[in-house]
Amino acid sequence: MKDIRSSAGSILSIIAIVISLSALGVSVFEVTSLKDQQKASVWPYLELTPTYSSTGFEIKVENKGIGPALLGDVKLFHDGRQLATIEDLDALILATIGPERAFSYDTYRARDASNSVLSPGEDVTLFGVPWTANTRAFVEQTAVNFSAEGCFCSVYDDCWTVANNRVPEPTKACRNT
Repeated sequence: MKDIRSSAGSILSIIAIVISLSALGVSVFEVTSLKDQQKASVWPYLELTPTYSSTGFEIKVENKGIGPALLGDVKLFHDGRQLATIEDLDALILATIGPERAFSYDTYRARDASNSVLSPGEDVTLFGVPWTANTRAFVEQTAVNFSAEGCFCSVYDDCWTVANNRVPEPTKACRNT
């Protein structure tokens, strides 16, 4: 009789351990799922796109996600050469359409969006010009050679790189600290 009680106690102990381990597994799965849901609820999604409209030409960065985008470096290029300053843009304008048709920063908009935050639905114009005869001549000669690239992170430090009209790709980090 003692052997039967001892065997029954062992079996019940094993069943209790299996049930406890199953409950632990379910808890770990639920915590992981909750963490993934929290990350998805603040997921930024940036697009860098050139835009032509009836009012002018722009190269924009736009947050089409549902969470804020913490921007790292955002860079504007022409023919693969970075346009890092206003002087670089002015030199490109002069070289493209000449001094007699040139326009400067009082005509175009340019902004460095690096190290800023974009809210969901917000966009920033990296470079833009209204349509005039001179700006149209410039855009016709240069627009296909403009590109932009950048890096951004979510509030959970999940990071991506993005370039013109491409899907963002995961990266380890990008914020300047």
